[in-house]
Amino acid sequence: MIRKPILFGAIFLAAISVHRVRAFEIKPGGLVFSHYEYVASQHLQNGTTVQGLNSVEVSRIYLNAEAKYNDSVSAFINLEANLTSRDNKANRIFLKHAELRLNFHKAAQVSAGLVSTPWRGYEEGIWKHRFAGKILEDIEGLLPASDRGIRLSGQIPFLAYDAMIANGEGTGGDGTGGNETAVHSGGGRFKDYTAKIAIIPFQTLGKELKGLKINAQFHKGDKDETTLRNRVYTGLSYESKFLNMAGNYYNADNSAPTTPSRGEGFSFHTVVAPIEKFWLFARFDKYDPDIHRGEDARMRYLWGLGHQIAPGVRISLDHLYTQQEKRSPTRQDESIFFVHTEAKF
Repeated sequence: MIRKPILFGAIFLAAISVHRVRAFEIKPGGLVFSHYEYVASQHLQNGTTVQGLNSVEVSRIYLNAEAKYNDSVSAFINLEANLTSRDNKANRIFLKHAELRLNFHKAAQVSAGLVSTPWRGYEEGIWKHRFAGKILEDIEGLLPASDRGIRLSGQIPFLAYDAMIANGEGTGGDGTGGNETAVHSGGGRFKDYTAKIAIIPFQTLGKELKGLKINAQFHKGDKDETTLRNRVYTGLSYESKFLNMAGNYYNADNSAPTTPSRGEGFSFHTVVAPIEKFWLFARFDKYDPDIHRGEDARMRYLWGLGHQIAPGVRISLDHLYTQQEKRSPTRQDESIFFVHTEAKF
């Protein structure tokens, strides 16, 4: 089953090994996330009983290539492999991004194709620890990391913005369901609309204050003919050399005409770097997938210590505790200790 993805990956690597083709530059790159984990709890959060479970995993591999045609036109492609055995993701390889990028001006940049969605990369850039833990939007599956569409981005004084129109079918790595499949019979009629802004109120008042931003994203979509996929995110963030922090609120409307369904949650995370090449990080998430149903919320506590081993190589020692509002046979508390690594190339 994996022969075609392996062949595709081999062709991909062969293609990017040439640094200059017909007067345009090709820049290869990638990431490897690996870790050791020890499950200290008696159960996984899905209720599976475990006893002393521990393993070495390669949780993500990314292979990238960027083709630069001139200062205004470029293209980007990204392959991802998911290998975590505990999550039953055994060596799956899929296309995550395939973008044509037009850089007209700092205030107007266009991406088209299988494009990154606005919020995911933005918050991950503040969190800086995707290799150790996903952000709430990703874990809860509120919106995909990429989608087929077109995105306009830019920055003007005191404001950065993104606007995107997409099919709504998502990246496509975890399943075939989407509003352009026979399953939902959307027939391509539906589209998702996303608008994101970051207000920078103190942009001109010095480096200590310009890292403060007020963030908001509004997303309008339809999962199918009867089910909404509307999202509202808001929050504050701060970025500096020694301190990153953010607090965000998430609202996810998944209602059908006769079945109201709304998820709500919030997240706080921070990264503190008191000395060079060492830092502390922590985050707290709480999410209720449906406020119309009782006692199904969950809380996640993640904290750890990070170290820069070499340029492009990081390691962290961390602990993740997931707490259920109410435990049941399929919802249990989970405690896992990790050694995470990230290698860029």
